[in-house]
Parts: sequence; C-alpha cells; structure tokens
Amino acid sequence: MKTTTKKYAWQLKDIIMIGILGVLFALIYLGAFYLSMGLQAALTPFGLAPFNFEIVYGVWFMAATVAAFIMQKPGVAFVTEVLAAFLELLMGNFPLVITTGLVQGVGLELGFAVFRYRRYDMASMCVSATFACILSFIWTYFTNGYATLEIGMLVAMFAVRLGTSLLFAGVLSNLLGKGLARTGVLKGYPVGAKYAHQDIIDDDEEAAV
Repeated sequence: MKTTTKKYAWQLKDIIMIGILGVLFALIYLGAFYLSMGLQAALTPFGLAPFNFEIVYGVWFMAATVAAFIMQKPGVAFVTEVLAAFLELLMGNFPLVITTGLVQGVGLELGFAVFRYRRYDMASMCVSATFACILSFIWTYFTNGYATLEIGMLVAMFAVRLGTSLLFAGVLSNLLGKGLARTGVLKGYPVGAKYAHQDIIDDDEEAAV
C-alpha cells in the first residue's frame, strides 16, 4: 500500500513537466483554433463548414495523453488539459475554452481510470481519446448549435472527430512520448526509464547477433 502511494505521489518534477506541457500545448491548441477558422472559410462553399473543428479536434486532447503517458499518475491527464485550456484563454481564446477544457479533461482522465492507472500505452491512450471525443461531442452539441443539423451530418461529424482523436491523442501522442523518452530527456519519469531500458536491451541483442 505504501509503495503504491509513493508511486502515485506527485513530485516537483511532475508539476514542472505539467507546466511545460501546458504552455507548449496551449500554443498548439491556439494554433489549431485559428487553423479551424481558416478551414471554415475554405469549407463553406462546399456546405461542409461544420467540419472545420472536427478535422483538428483531436489536437486538443494531446496535452493530456502525452502528460499521462510520461508521468503515469492519476489526475495528470485532467490537470494538464485544464491548465492548457486556461493558458490558451490567456493567449487570446474565448472564455468558453475553460469549460470545454474541463469536459475534455474528465473524458481524458476516464480513459486511464478504466485501466486503474496501470496501463499507459497506445491502447489506453486511444480509449482516453474516445472518452474525450464522446463527452466533448455531447458538450458541443449543446454549445455549438449542433441540434439544428441533420442526423446524417452529426454522424459524419462525430466519425471525423473520433478519427482525429484516435490519430492525434492516441497514435501520434504515443509516438511523440516514445520518441522523447528514447532521447533520454525523460529519464526521470516512468516512460523514460522504460524506453531507455528497452533501447539498451535492443542494442545488446544487436551486438549479440
């Protein structure tokens, strides 16, 4: 019991990492917002303007899944997502981004909670992205006027959002986390120790051959 408590206890380095990721992804999130505005103008002539956010929506889940993959502790996904949303607000986004961040954070945290915080891999990150996609879509259904859209359009929009969620918050975030771990910059975190050790084993196997 004491070992588990110590494992999940937050340390100063965890807070620093969350701060770094929060700032980095707040910039990325804001960039995705402005990109979606450009996409809206481009898609409007084709009657596809409602897809402007869906095409990039998964980007807004990345801070949480990357942070959870690196630190592997309860609460990390939620806190990082909300912090990124708050910083995004300070950088110029609309106040609604805070509530949206809270909804997304809950969904992203649930994805790791269903595995009892014992699994941090592409599968758990994809589950996290799926929960966030579902909750965020319900939220935007009421806040973005989706109720006026036809059912076929809603299904298509959800499918696109789910696809981008799995791509960005699942696959790409997993690859990003592994890539950073293998450089050695994350050696003080669980993911860093795991993949640094894996590389040593791979190198030994190659030398043996």
